[in-house]
Amino acid sequence: MRYILFSIFFLIIACGSKSESSASSDNFNNPTRTIIPPSERDYDIDEPIRGGATDMTIKVTDITGTHRVNLIASYIDQNYIADTTIMTNGVAHFINEKGWPQGLYFMSLPDNQYVQILLAEDQKFTMECSSKDIVNTMKISGSVDNDLYYKTAVYEGTMNPRIQTYNERMQKYEKDSKEYNDAKAMRQKLDAEREAFLQKIADEHPGSLFTNFKMGGQNPRLREDLSSEMQVVQYRRDFWNMIDFNDRRLLHTPMIGNKLKRYMSELTAQNPDSIISSATYLVDQVESYPEYYKVFTNWIVKQYEPTKTTLMDPEAVFVHMIQNYFTLEKAFWADTIQTNAFQGRAHEMAQSLVGGPAPNVISKDQFGATQDLLSKKADYLVVYMFNPDCEHCQEQTPKLIDYYIANKKEVDVMAIAIETTDAEWKKYIKKVNMPFTTVHDPTNRSIYAKYYVDITPELYVINRERKIIGKNLKVFQIQTVIDRDKETRKK
Repeated sequence: MRYILFSIFFLIIACGSKSESSASSDNFNNPTRTIIPPSERDYDIDEPIRGGATDMTIKVTDITGTHRVNLIASYIDQNYIADTTIMTNGVAHFINEKGWPQGLYFMSLPDNQYVQILLAEDQKFTMECSSKDIVNTMKISGSVDNDLYYKTAVYEGTMNPRIQTYNERMQKYEKDSKEYNDAKAMRQKLDAEREAFLQKIADEHPGSLFTNFKMGGQNPRLREDLSSEMQVVQYRRDFWNMIDFNDRRLLHTPMIGNKLKRYMSELTAQNPDSIISSATYLVDQVESYPEYYKVFTNWIVKQYEPTKTTLMDPEAVFVHMIQNYFTLEKAFWADTIQTNAFQGRAHEMAQSLVGGPAPNVISKDQFGATQDLLSKKADYLVVYMFNPDCEHCQEQTPKLIDYYIANKKEVDVMAIAIETTDAEWKKYIKKVNMPFTTVHDPTNRSIYAKYYVDITPELYVINRERKIIGKNLKVFQIQTVIDRDKETRKK
């Protein structure tokens, strides 16, 4: 495998997520992801909203001895160590005269547990609990947000299992049976009680960090009056409705990263058209909220970078995002050199997207004869980009030769050697006894911005209308793509 051109340097975000509960996307789980030291973070955080001077004491009544503990901060889908202190006989004290960025934090305990902490405007408070049952034993003094956080956790710890019981009952019975309807009515009653509980908090503490965090993490209600297909569509449209995009503090919690991953990976079909549709709908919502716009744009581009996903045509997603959102006018966080580099790469990719017309390649073969890709008469064409020194090319090339020999009545191949010398190219042709057309252009002029490749080997399939119907393929997948195209023609 050989990587071509350059790898992208993203200004924000590495991928990752926590699992989510069925009720919400906020999570009271432990931070199990990699902790990234501040010097190694690969995102660019805008000046955060800080609280007042921090004077925070955490007491864990059943821990003895001396232990080093970390205060772990969150940003989108990353965690990093914000501070470290010594816990003595269960008491840890954190002081920061500047105040920490407001958001959700975790304090590590020596038994691999975590105390979860909301740091809002007032960061002078005390928390006391037992490590045997952190949530249910927690006592808060001096912090309304943390008091609400843990009281809600206790409430949901009793309510959610009851809701789940009725969900399981509904699954046991036929829809619209008496038993099903009775279970559904009870579940709806509990749902309404839970919503009323949260709404009362929101009404009494509007705009607080806890309110915006908790309400923003809620999942939308399923529209049971709609068809199954439309339920998914409506659910996806409503998924971000509870987020206050004016509140940048939420970016310093795992909730936004959880929602991003679920929205793009679970609620969106993993094909380029669906991903582009979901991404556009989301990014357009936050265009007037600069940090969210920066975060969402970079996160989606990072998620679907062509070398980081198995999606058939990730270049289509990349091209759409770069050409529409990562522009000189809109990418305010990037300099001209970075933006132009992205635009140049997207331009190269845009010429060879699945479903688009196949670009022609006119170049010289090993005998000096001019070869014209689109003048070939076979129903299907394969464009094979390779490098003689590429290990995976050495594995795939013999398989492609065997495939061509068995199918040359309807399939022709043009192999394009890249990043090599004439001597090495010709030596390789003889070594493997290539029976199909192979070309090489040391100047790169005849193949530039035709068929995009960043990892060799790269393989494209073109149909009889000379449209690209497959890319990023292994040899064994060629016939599957061709057979699928034939089936499409019959319909």
